[in-house]
Amino acid sequence: MQRKNPRVIAWTQVYRRQHKKGEYSAAYCCCLVELTGACLSHTGVADQAQKKKTKKTVKYQRGYVGATLTDIAAKKLKATQTREEHQAAAIAKAKEEKKERDTTKKPREKVAKPAQQPKLSKRQVRAKGAGGPKGPR
Repeated sequence: MQRKNPRVIAWTQVYRRQHKKGEYSAAYCCCLVELTGACLSHTGVADQAQKKKTKKTVKYQRGYVGATLTDIAAKKLKATQTREEHQAAAIAKAKEEKKERDTTKKPREKVAKPAQQPKLSKRQVRAKGAGGPKGPR
């Protein structure tokens, strides 16, 4: 079954918007003013087509049973201060442990690696063996 085009179906929003149902353009309104002497935009007909504006929700904090807003703010501030203190203490402890590890660690002796031979390209390898006979005997 094929899907119908919403511009063809009379009750869809797309159709109503395309064919200006429920809205009156300025030209149409002016024509009616000449004929009837009354403007449709002032009678409220044009206002019906507008969408309702939604209220924007506003977030705010409030106290609850056993704690006022100032108490909550004080606890929040205290929590951040204690968190920073704990973090500073942890960093200092880690630094001390690292110092202790560095002082107890013995320095490693470097083992000399044997020198590697330079890699040869295919062309260089062929040139080395060029003096010998080619192919099987």
